[in-house]
Amino acid sequence: MSLFICACAASSAAAQSLTGNVGSAGVSEGGRAAEVRAGLDDAGTAAARVHFEQAFSGWYQLRAIAAFRQPEDGGWEYSGLTLENWFQWSEESRDGAGFNGGLRLAYTVADGDGGDEAAARLTLTDRFAEGWEWRANLIAAAGTSDGAESGVDLESRLQLTRSLPGAAFAGGTWRLGAELFSEYGNSRDIPGLDQQAHQIGPVIKAEWDNGVYIQAGARAGLTDGADDTMMKIFLGREF
Repeated sequence: MSLFICACAASSAAAQSLTGNVGSAGVSEGGRAAEVRAGLDDAGTAAARVHFEQAFSGWYQLRAIAAFRQPEDGGWEYSGLTLENWFQWSEESRDGAGFNGGLRLAYTVADGDGGDEAAARLTLTDRFAEGWEWRANLIAAAGTSDGAESGVDLESRLQLTRSLPGAAFAGGTWRLGAELFSEYGNSRDIPGLDQQAHQIGPVIKAEWDNGVYIQAGARAGLTDGADDTMMKIFLGREF
């Protein structure tokens, strides 16, 4: 399953990603996919992303993402375009088991007053023990526009899921688990733990033989610096 979120680290709860994912390398030569994502927080702010990806080799893939945001009681607004380069440096075995690792380098051209941003993400994935899978993403992002804050925003995302035995209803393969999103703040002045943004919650994923996949989840804040709650849903297709 090809999964993505534009690497947008933040030092405040108001900037937390509503469409975040814990991604893996997932590069297959000649593969392509399109995906739509939407998220909503407890304050009524919504966000969405539309993107398309194309793999040019077994280790390199390019993805383009258009992002949109709807402030509480406002209309939908275009917020920026991201180009993301995927590099896969380790691949799991043919049956999907084992370890894969990758690096993503992204650049976002923001619309309006938002500043441009460059980001790097290390992705680690391992399938083990009869259907279990863990994923870890380490993200660093920095503003590139004039007047951007110095330092680097730091973030991590962790996910643990298990395939659901006998849950191949509707012809799909299903996974259920939990994920932890942590935003530590800017490297120049990292705040105390309670002012950082840490969220945890359940996630469910499914994919079908025709290339369609879906993911849904919710997270609740663990610290004062995090949003209280958020929900997300992704729908995509590989072809």
